[in-house]
Amino acid sequence: MAIGMTYNEYWYGDPLLVRAYYKADQLRRKRADEEAWLNGLYVMNALNATVGNMFRKSGQAPAEYPKEPITMKEDQEKEREKTEKEKEREATWAFAWMNSFVEAGKKYGKNKVTPKG
Repeated sequence: MAIGMTYNEYWYGDPLLVRAYYKADQLRRKRADEEAWLNGLYVMNALNATVGNMFRKSGQAPAEYPKEPITMKEDQEKEREKTEKEKEREATWAFAWMNSFVEAGKKYGKNKVTPKG
């Protein structure tokens, strides 16, 4: 499900929202790709543990399905490597981004033109 900018957000909102929506879309797509890749890895392990074991040579150890969920080790390592400065910058950006939504919410409905008649 793609969540895009509304007409009013694009034309009357903060210009930084465009960048935020773009970044959010990139992150959403990256996550979907990683989930699809991880799903394929589980299927490969399942096939190896079933069909692969049927065709194994005598004396060869049988393949087993993983006993624990597969984690994204690279992401965990990258998170640990982030410096405090990077974390503070990300927190500041997130705070400013949320404040823009609060301000937009306060202004919502105040600029509507009422018909005279």
